[in-house]
Formats: sequence, structure tokens, C-alpha cells
Amino acid sequence: MCLLGTFSQWSTLSEHSCIKVDDDLPLETVVLVGCGVPTGFGTSVNLGGVRPGDTVVIYGIGGVGINAVQGASIAGAINVIAVDPLPNKREMAEELGATHSVADAEQAQQLVTQLTRGVGADHALITVGVVTDDVIDAAFAAIRKRGTVVVTGLAGPGQKNIHLSSFELTLFQKRIEGALFGGGNPFDDIPLMLDLYRAGRLKLDELITNRYRLEDVNQGYQDLLEGKNVRGVLIHEH
Repeated sequence: MCLLGTFSQWSTLSEHSCIKVDDDLPLETVVLVGCGVPTGFGTSVNLGGVRPGDTVVIYGIGGVGINAVQGASIAGAINVIAVDPLPNKREMAEELGATHSVADAEQAQQLVTQLTRGVGADHALITVGVVTDDVIDAAFAAIRKRGTVVVTGLAGPGQKNIHLSSFELTLFQKRIEGALFGGGNPFDDIPLMLDLYRAGRLKLDELITNRYRLEDVNQGYQDLLEGKNVRGVLIHEH
């Protein structure tokens, strides 16, 4: 769709699309700030507008969601609730900034109600791989008055899956917003994230579950489908 040479060792690009990184930074690690890290981080910080003391629920802890967790934590959220059915992803979420993790949306709703004394979450961030009606409904129900749902995940281009109560939308002034690349500017955000990485605040090395050679790419896809990876990286050997 974007005319990408996904597994190419070399590409021809406009200089206006390139961002220089310092020579001492490991490219196989900082490559992550090209997509999933700023998308997740920006979902929390730019479009979610997470502030100190907020309560945030994040649905789906993959390559984007785990960085929404990091973004919410760095922004000062007091409660960061990671929602994912896979124990390994919930465990990593807690290692990288989640204060709580649960397996499904129902448990998340109960936890939000308990932590906020019935008020609701300030932000619900949808970073699942395939967005469904159920996750939209759950996120909308989880937020408080004037709370925000940010939708970063996708469904099919012809699928209509947002069906919400206009009564609740209007009287509670709830908001729902789409997010592309975390709503950020790569020329600002990528250097910022690399500075946070240098300072030890933003974790990148820890995101990489497995590294693959080009001939192992099919195994990488299989591990992705089976939920074994938070992030897999393809290493080109020279």
C-alpha cells in the first residue's frame, strides 16, 4: 500500500524523508523508532494527552501498545492498565510501566471502576491488531465524562464498526479520535525518543523479543501470529 521494499537491504529515498541518528546508536535497535515506538508513544502523549495523575487503559499490547504503555508511564499517569489475553505480553507491560494488567475488557472495566471510585478512566487507547465493535464499546464504556478514546488500530477499509450512543457521547462529552503515527512529527519525535532512550527512560532493547535472519522471516511471521513476540527484528547479515 505504501510502496515499501520491506525486506530490502537498500532503498532509494528522498533526503526530506530521512532523519539522521548518531553514529554510536545501534541501528538494529533504533530502527524501532521508525514506526511502532512513535505510534504507540504518540497515542498516549500527543493524541491521548496523558497528564500526571491520569488513569489510562490500553487495549492490545503488541509493538504499538507496549509503547503506549511506556508513553503513558513517562507522561506521569498514575494508573496504566494493560489489557491483553497473552500472559507474556501482560508481563512485559508491567516491566515497562504498566501499573496493572488484565486479560480482557471486562476485567479492565472492573479495575477502572475500583481504581477511580466509579469515575472512569481519563483515556482509553485502542492498539489491538484488528479493531472490533466489542473493543470500541469497551473503551467507550471505560472512560469518564470528557474522557477520550484514541483508535490507533485498524479494521478493513470498508468495515463500519463504531456504533456508539449519541446520548452518552453528547451528555457526557466523551470524545473518540483516530491516530496515525501517533499524531506526531517524526523530525521532532524521533530525536526526542532517542534522547529518552539514551537517558534510560524509554526502553528499546527490552522490546526485542527475537532477532531473525532473512532466511528465517517465515518463522518470524509465525511467531508473530502465535503472539510470541512483542517485537521481532530482522537482521541483515553482511
